[in-house]
Amino acid sequence: MREILRDSRSDDNRPARWSGTYPALVFAVIFIFVFLLHLPLLQLPYFWDEAGYYVPAARDLLLTGSLIPHSTVSNAHPPLVMAWLALWWKVVGYAPLVTRTAMLLLAAFSLLGVFRLAERATNTKVAIASTLCTALYPVFFAQSSLAHVDLAAAGFIFWALSEYVEGRAAATVFWVALAALAKETAIIAPIALAGWEIIGLLTGLLTRR
Repeated sequence: MREILRDSRSDDNRPARWSGTYPALVFAVIFIFVFLLHLPLLQLPYFWDEAGYYVPAARDLLLTGSLIPHSTVSNAHPPLVMAWLALWWKVVGYAPLVTRTAMLLLAAFSLLGVFRLAERATNTKVAIASTLCTALYPVFFAQSSLAHVDLAAAGFIFWALSEYVEGRAAATVFWVALAALAKETAIIAPIALAGWEIIGLLTGLLTRR
């Protein structure tokens, strides 16, 4: 997979180096874009699983420091996103606007992962189009400002795939670990990558015979 993606990239379309101010600039553009798109929605009250679990669990973490919520029914979701919200409430204040802005930061970071992955695999034009389509995809758009864990897990997996394409094993493990800390079902991602590697090894062995 990594070799195929590298070979598909022409010398004239190599992505800009991901160093210096380039990632920060791309992130800023993405965040401003998604923030303006969601601006009419930032004052909406909590609803659905936000009100039922995630916000109460994050508030329990803020007030008591306990990773196990007591004001709502505890479940198996890891605490990473709740800790992220609790941190923002601690610094800025407890309000829906703060919650939704904090989640939009995660959404923008996830889209930055999409951009980086697409740019690494192809070129900047495709990366821009892929990021724009992902941001406007109804499911991603709806989840972007909600206090849910799914989007964060997906975003970390995008970053893991970007590192995987570049052949950076340690960085890939780091991002999939964060994804699993965001939502437990993200463990499927490293299992899928391991399966892909095993298939590649078996295919290589068979073709040599």
